[in-house]
Amino acid sequence: IEAFDLSHILQAIKHHQDGKLYGRLYVQFVMGVKNAMPADKAVFDFYVEQVKARAPDAAWCAAGIGPNQIVVNEWAIAAGGHTRAGLEDNVRLDRDTLAPSNAALIARAAKLCEKYERPVATWQQAREILGLRSVTF
Repeated sequence: IEAFDLSHILQAIKHHQDGKLYGRLYVQFVMGVKNAMPADKAVFDFYVEQVKARAPDAAWCAAGIGPNQIVVNEWAIAAGGHTRAGLEDNVRLDRDTLAPSNAALIARAAKLCEKYERPVATWQQAREILGLRSVTF
């Protein structure tokens, strides 16, 4: 479930507890969108606290939009959650540099995983975290 404000998080938890959402709950905070959830560390910490208190078995992720992407990536990785990066949310490596590819933004997030000694999920592990069926080729 993508959450653009606290009410989205709380409703996702309620629907999961009521059996309307199946499998492991996965909540993604989308931060830095105009007129929605700000990319603010205190807000981020509060949302993580709420998910952990109300749905301790839930997986959670945070995504930052535009220049907030790398900051929110770091907060999420440091706090033990998952993160989202890529051209869908941000086209720049920094204020003056366009990202040459999606891979460049992913590599930047992967470096944060190394910094915090958090392994990068394989595609199989990512499918499992997201509650998707496994596939064979």
